[in-house]
Amino acid sequence: MTTNRPKIKVASVINRKYLAFRKLGEGGCGVIYEVAMVKCPGRRFACKAETTVFDEDPTLPMEHKVISKLNEKNSIHCVELIEKGQGENYQFIVMTLLGPSLDAIRSTLPTNKFSTYSALVMAIQALDSIREIHEIGFIHRDVKPANFAIGTLGTPKQRLLHVLDFGISRQFLVKDGDGGGLRIRKPRRIVPFRGTLRYCSVAAQERKEQGRHDDLWSLFYMIVEFVKGSLPWAGIAEEDKVIVMKEDVTELFNGIESECAMFAQHLSILRYQTKPDYDLLRDLLLNVFVRRNFNPQMKVDWEKGGRYDSHFEKKTSTLPAVTEKDMTEVDLAKILNVPGAERNITMEQIMAAGRVTNDDEGLNTAQDDTIIEEDGGPKSNRPKSQPASNTPTDVSKKVRRRYVAKTPSVHKVELIEQNWKKKQEEAQREKILKNVAAARRTKEDFIVPEDNTIVKKKHGGGKTESTTTTTTKSGKNSEEHISLT
Repeated sequence: MTTNRPKIKVASVINRKYLAFRKLGEGGCGVIYEVAMVKCPGRRFACKAETTVFDEDPTLPMEHKVISKLNEKNSIHCVELIEKGQGENYQFIVMTLLGPSLDAIRSTLPTNKFSTYSALVMAIQALDSIREIHEIGFIHRDVKPANFAIGTLGTPKQRLLHVLDFGISRQFLVKDGDGGGLRIRKPRRIVPFRGTLRYCSVAAQERKEQGRHDDLWSLFYMIVEFVKGSLPWAGIAEEDKVIVMKEDVTELFNGIESECAMFAQHLSILRYQTKPDYDLLRDLLLNVFVRRNFNPQMKVDWEKGGRYDSHFEKKTSTLPAVTEKDMTEVDLAKILNVPGAERNITMEQIMAAGRVTNDDEGLNTAQDDTIIEEDGGPKSNRPKSQPASNTPTDVSKKVRRRYVAKTPSVHKVELIEQNWKKKQEEAQREKILKNVAAARRTKEDFIVPEDNTIVKKKHGGGKTESTTTTTTKSGKNSEEHISLT
């Protein structure tokens, strides 16, 4: 509903610090804008806002939580959180501004598919970013090309991939008693669907609890789409038909590298509790990279010199000249860490990795994962007329919702403003030096007579320097005389 939208539009001032510049997207009760800092108009960020409506499950708190934890781990595949706060009818977070998503890039390509090199570079980085999310104890639950974006086009960071949109993520690692250890959350019996039909796993469609392997199934579907241009079930809305097509891997495996098929074979033996063998999956992708004689110095499709660079030339200069661009170098060789030779991986290793017994006892029966679960047991936001079967209703207990606190990251914002002021002062000094040099040049006369002798005469009774240059028919300098009088 439009009435539930955040009260933000182009030219709105957010938290007295940010000016809404243009809308980047919207959905549900949220919206995302490109914003400029009022005090530093050249610095642009992304501001994601969500209405504080009580009949809607908030997603921004989870987004803030996951980004904060990834920032603590210094993840290079995650945006940097700049500030959080609350407006008139919305809460918001401000983060670094990125370039186009992989979905937007692929739709721009004439073939709707990436080159094998670009597909591998993106797939390896996507795998690394998903692994980082799992290592901090969360499942993304909506892995798809639209939730991965490169840095700004035309900058070194256009080769670096970032993972986005953690609004429907779920924490699967929780504290285990008072000992400070962690344990895997037990899966629930009833799970609402979370994700995107085209890329979600079969288990997600069957309303089973999503684990780490479900994120990787989504990545596998992404890789197939990158290489082949489309998925067999693209455009089909009937879930039953999609499940049947996903379970029939014959068409998926046709036309892709054998390592991609082995990638899927490993995922097929994993369960909710099982930890995927990320190193093995990464080595499978790197084996293709090495066998094709690729190297990190090659160009990805969208950068200058890449296969489809002509389709992105105009997009590299879409931002105004006043906008500061992050020109930090990206060491792709270090990110990919390509080995010197292929790793010998057998199907026995694929099937043996991660094989565990399936323990489904003691399932959690909570239905709504947007509610904070207490140590004493799960809670549900089920209507009062439908109490939990084993728990008496208690109308005195209030459901605790997660909200982003109003307190901004003052130190980080002030640091940005100070750096901007310093750069402005440096630019002013450089302008003054250029003006002085220009004024000095105006005091000199440059005379070009008909004999091609350039006479430079200084005012104030100085010496005159005469330079004679004669040229041959080929246009090259054959003789040069310099004399001082």
